[in-house]
Amino acid sequence: MTHKQRWAALSIGLYLIFVVAAIFIGFLNPSTIGLEWTIFWYFVVAGLCYYFYFKNFSYREVVYYAKKLGLHKEDLVALVPKLKETQDVPDPDHPHFFSPFARIPITVVNTLTDQLAPQATAKDIPPYR
Repeated sequence: MTHKQRWAALSIGLYLIFVVAAIFIGFLNPSTIGLEWTIFWYFVVAGLCYYFYFKNFSYREVVYYAKKLGLHKEDLVALVPKLKETQDVPDPDHPHFFSPFARIPITVVNTLTDQLAPQATAKDIPPYR
């Protein structure tokens, strides 16, 4: 099972836990909050689960390429132009299991992936899967 499939399975599992909890506990019962709000919250949680999947996969991809290329946090900071004071980059030497929710935004991770993937290809590093 690839890393992408694991993160997808974890995200789907989280969504299924939410759906089962919503059904058995009844906190999204259409008779109490209305059908529109019930549908709305199911879609919101599905979107958050997709974001969880995509961000964690992208975060792990950056950490993978940075480790293979021998880069450290300081090197990654230099690769991101206009990094705000409140933003951070992944630390390949001390990665988190889950991507930090707000500290490392998806735009930073995407910028790093766009720069590290071609470097890894040039050095014959296998793609992150």
